[in-house]
Amino acid sequence: MKKAILLLGICAVASTTQAQLFDRIKNKVQQKVNEKIDKTIDDVTAPKKKGDQGTTNSGNTTSGETTNTTPAADNSGTANTDIKSYSRFDFVPGEKIIMHENFAQDAVGEFPGQWNTRSGAEIVTVSNRPGKWLAMKQDGTFYPEYLTSNLPDNFTLQVDVMASNGIAGIGMLTISMLKAANANEKFDLATDNQVSAPSFKVSLAPKSSGDGFFRYSSNVIGSNTINGMPVFNVPKKNYVRVSLWRQKQRVRVYLDSTKILDLPRALDAGTLLNTLAFNAYAPDYDKKDGTFYISNITLAVGAPDTRNKLMTEGKFISHGILFDTNSDQIKPESYGALKDIANVLTENAAVKVKIVGHTDADGNDKLNLDLSKRRADAVKAALGKDFGIDVARLETDGKGKTQPIDNNNTEVGKANNRRVEFIKL
Repeated sequence: MKKAILLLGICAVASTTQAQLFDRIKNKVQQKVNEKIDKTIDDVTAPKKKGDQGTTNSGNTTSGETTNTTPAADNSGTANTDIKSYSRFDFVPGEKIIMHENFAQDAVGEFPGQWNTRSGAEIVTVSNRPGKWLAMKQDGTFYPEYLTSNLPDNFTLQVDVMASNGIAGIGMLTISMLKAANANEKFDLATDNQVSAPSFKVSLAPKSSGDGFFRYSSNVIGSNTINGMPVFNVPKKNYVRVSLWRQKQRVRVYLDSTKILDLPRALDAGTLLNTLAFNAYAPDYDKKDGTFYISNITLAVGAPDTRNKLMTEGKFISHGILFDTNSDQIKPESYGALKDIANVLTENAAVKVKIVGHTDADGNDKLNLDLSKRRADAVKAALGKDFGIDVARLETDGKGKTQPIDNNNTEVGKANNRRVEFIKL
């Protein structure tokens, strides 16, 4: 009898040990799977340049504010620090930022608190791409509820988009600027094939073999497709920055450094748009590798009027000159903003200006002050080297966080405070 009891005990211990071992193996396998999923994104988005290439739009670090930065990528997907590589990029952001969404206030693993959907998505982080991203893992529409007012007939929109390998050839992401009366209309009108309501839309469809395609539409011009878009091809390149610029009836669209569209009559005159929405088609949730990601969404209003602001009012503020994180290295997508001010200085050869850098209130005050001064110096150097402006006409200064023009308690306010000013002397 004792032998039987002893034998049962040994079997029970062995069973428990086996179960624990099985659980450890299962957890290890799941960990490897998760690491593989992350690597899918990391391998094609990791900067190739040595040093810190962090690229977030806001943040608080021990070494100073991380100011107005965005991932820079050309058609090969590698980091690009040559300003002249964006020589065809004439995009200039709007005068005042009204939306700046980097999901900094939202918890990883949760759906953003100020957005709406009837589908599935969550906030994630990805190695080698800084900040937080909204991962859209199911078919559906996703939009910020706090954007409610009508947009003027001059505005700019910029969005960072990523796609995982599993979505290539099956999925499509649509970015819509449209007019909607209520939530139901926002969900109904944000799909790629809906062009009846006042709207302008762009859709990206990546592929893994061959090139993807790009679709654009409005209620005025209908739906049109451009095939063969190597700018968004996974896994070779699964990141793209979309820039959209509306000026009344005219709409321009850029993918990274390339102007894809310049449509003089894309919208009716006086069309009022009040909604920004994203629609994901065919993510593969079960495989956990069919996902679209969005972040660093900036919406700005007001047509840039550099010449009038500088020559008549004596000061021009730019939110379009961007820098690497904690660095005075100018991002190449700043080309349009730099060219804009350079043109004014070229046309008015007797004018001298002071270039002043400003930061938000995040980070170390002393380091932010030094950073703002170095960035002003970098702008001066770029205007001289890349645009032929006589640097003897340019003075520089930096104010750090000491002269805010907006509330530093909100992401939008911080984005407006991060700026470069040009003051006529």
